[in-house]
Amino acid sequence: MSKNPKPTAEELRCVYDLILRGYDDADILAEYASLYENSNLMFPYRTDKRFVRERRKELAAAEEVLKEHVKKKIDPISIKRKEEHFNHLAEIAGKIWPSNMNIAPGDESSGYDYLVGEYNSAQEVTTEQLCSILTRNYEQAYDQYGLYDVECFETHLRFEVTDFEDKELSTYTYELVETLTLLAKKKTFRGTCPVCKDWH
Repeated sequence: MSKNPKPTAEELRCVYDLILRGYDDADILAEYASLYENSNLMFPYRTDKRFVRERRKELAAAEEVLKEHVKKKIDPISIKRKEEHFNHLAEIAGKIWPSNMNIAPGDESSGYDYLVGEYNSAQEVTTEQLCSILTRNYEQAYDQYGLYDVECFETHLRFEVTDFEDKELSTYTYELVETLTLLAKKKTFRGTCPVCKDWH
């Protein structure tokens, strides 16, 4: 038998496992010695630290290659799931504020704050009326998509609208409407929610 026989697959699994568990070179050779003394060593008795160092190099190279291959396999899946997630969020945004519901500042002299609706049939509304429209649309979104999905959407919305809080809706109504319209159209969202937190 060769003085330094090549390691078998079984031996490599054992050594790699010890390396990954944080054993240093001396600890690994001590493990060999312990197994040998108890007649439980199923592969050659190693006493040279160079053997362990070579295994460390092999494992490091294998880890680097495997990471790239795993990344290539996982990334398309994550990208697809993220795209589907963002499309779903865009649907929710469009439910809360439909894309055909344009908004523009109203004529102050008329006592109305905004013009809302399609260009050929826009209606004058006050801030209070606009809040009522948004509140109603929110309720419809909750009914259609459920509490969890709308709350996930709001997690992203907080990254777009400063200090977003439902109870203070009237303080940023116009900003919220513009943001909802943009999100529904561009279908990209900042921040992470419980659904997509692991895809970034």
